[in-house]
Amino acid sequence: MFTWIWVLIPLVAILTGAFREWLKFKEKQQTLGASAHELEAVVDALTEELVASKQRIRNLEAIVTSQMWDAMHDEGLTPPERDRALAEARASLDLPEEEPDAEKVAKMARRLRT
Repeated sequence: MFTWIWVLIPLVAILTGAFREWLKFKEKQQTLGASAHELEAVVDALTEELVASKQRIRNLEAIVTSQMWDAMHDEGLTPPERDRALAEARASLDLPEEEPDAEKVAKMARRLRT
């Protein structure tokens, strides 16, 4: 009558071991899930920084390709002609005397593009 009970003992041991392994796996999965969210936040921050950097580069490209850049690096101009060309370019840009911030640079680049 109780001869089949000996079969249950190894089955219970196997199922208990499998359950313990499953619990360990779930714990690791929860730990990795938290770190994945942290990595996602870092990637989002880096993406925003990249977008801002691209805009700054576009602004600088617009400034560098402006008439002022040409006037500063045109070797065919005499010093008085270069000074006059620089003064005209500076007047058209309305350059500030102090170091411009990102917003001022963007505004300057927009004026140069038009």
